[in-house]
Amino acid sequence: MGTEIFNLLELAALFTPFVAIALSLLFKHDWKFKILLSGQMAAFVFAITGLALVASQKLAQPVSQGQWLFGVQLDLVTSCLIATITFIAAVVTVFSERYLGGDTTRLSFIYGLCGLSLASSLLVATDNLVVAFALWHLLSWGLFGIVRLRSDVAARAAARTVLAHHLLSDLALALAIVVIFRATGALSFSTLPDSLVPLNKSISVFGITTALTPGSLASLLLVLSFSIKSALFPFHRWLLATLEAPTPLSGFLHAGVVNVSAVLAWRTMPLLQDAPLVLLGWGILSALSAIVGTLSMSAQPDVKRKLVYSTVGQMGFMCLQCASGAIGAAIFHLIAHGMFKCHMFLQSGSAVAEGLSRRKYNYASSEPQKEQKTTRLFVFATGLVSALAIFVLCVNSGWTALCAIITAAAILSAVPAFSRISAQSLSLFWVLTLLIVCFSASVSNQFEGLVHFAPATAVLLPVCLGVFAIIAVVLNLGRKSSLAKALYVHSLNGFYAEDIVQAASSRSHVAKNVL
Repeated sequence: MGTEIFNLLELAALFTPFVAIALSLLFKHDWKFKILLSGQMAAFVFAITGLALVASQKLAQPVSQGQWLFGVQLDLVTSCLIATITFIAAVVTVFSERYLGGDTTRLSFIYGLCGLSLASSLLVATDNLVVAFALWHLLSWGLFGIVRLRSDVAARAAARTVLAHHLLSDLALALAIVVIFRATGALSFSTLPDSLVPLNKSISVFGITTALTPGSLASLLLVLSFSIKSALFPFHRWLLATLEAPTPLSGFLHAGVVNVSAVLAWRTMPLLQDAPLVLLGWGILSALSAIVGTLSMSAQPDVKRKLVYSTVGQMGFMCLQCASGAIGAAIFHLIAHGMFKCHMFLQSGSAVAEGLSRRKYNYASSEPQKEQKTTRLFVFATGLVSALAIFVLCVNSGWTALCAIITAAAILSAVPAFSRISAQSLSLFWVLTLLIVCFSASVSNQFEGLVHFAPATAVLLPVCLGVFAIIAVVLNLGRKSSLAKALYVHSLNGFYAEDIVQAASSRSHVAKNVL
């Protein structure tokens, strides 16, 4: 009985936004927003109720509903993702109504957000490869339409950049699905694990047997599609282009657009884990993206560009988790980072205003030097205790706890300068951080138990974390060196990825004019 109620709740969460969109078309302008918002909020209520029900019953095995195009897979992870998407969509919809007050494109923008939310939710739940591609492609056109709402030249150029990148991602995914279907005849995620044998046969070209297999070719295409959709370096230009759209879009992107690759990586991991070299290449690209995104983020003077480059780095780490087989940790990262970054984008305007006020009124520290020394000693002591606690946590929880530790490190980076914070406040902050680490590790392990995979690249994650730590130490020790100053300039310019593409486009345009 509980399973049937859970299915009804999740299906209601999936299709309530669609009903709200259809119903809003029948009413006058004043009622449209209320109906759309009600649809998002109702969907979230259905999703969170279903999540509570399935969590209480510990439903670990996916429940399949429908067949072929209408097939969906519902379980605890799917329920968490749907609840996250609908919650962020509801919050951003409320924010957009106030943020875009007086804007003639406000209603069209909100319709676009609701459409993206619906497509993302269905993509999370669908069991059909063709439907997944259709929804993946619909996200591309939805982003293009929202960015293009503004009529100025910059917005239209940005919309073309977004569409070009996403169409390339769509093409790679379509080709991967064609390869999978021609080799196996399978068109559903649930039957993919039982259809892998034909994918491991070598491909013959003109009668010559090659080392390439349909499985490795499909995996390569899937990884390319995921990398572009996740805005990994150097495919991150489309994410920067979305800054031409209103800020709420940047907040909503983390509800299941820029991070949705982890979902399809989860669904297709039975295929991907048979191509360890492809996963290794994806992991290296992801690690590079994490490094470039983090360094570029640290040098940006603009708040929104800083957040975008932060997303590039975080998506690099998420894809690194996927390539390492830590799918549970990647999905936890998807949910936690989605909510956190949505909040950061929506409050970016307030942060800028607060910074201007502090600069205008010259807020300064009045804490005595003695208190600063006491605080430093306290930081050292609590840091040592925390390191021991985290070490014990890793030993007991395994490598999946590293995801929680990275999340906690991101929180710790927000600590104000020690000269402006009391020892008591810092003590409370450390305690809360440790609680977050423990809770995050527990949740990450729960996800890992539900979606566990162990490909041959499992060692990639700890190796990359070690590299990250070495880079951080070197940069901290040599922050005043000439190399650090040069690195700052390169980071400020995003390592010139945009300039290279623009220069190539200009040369191509000149060549066409000459011909």
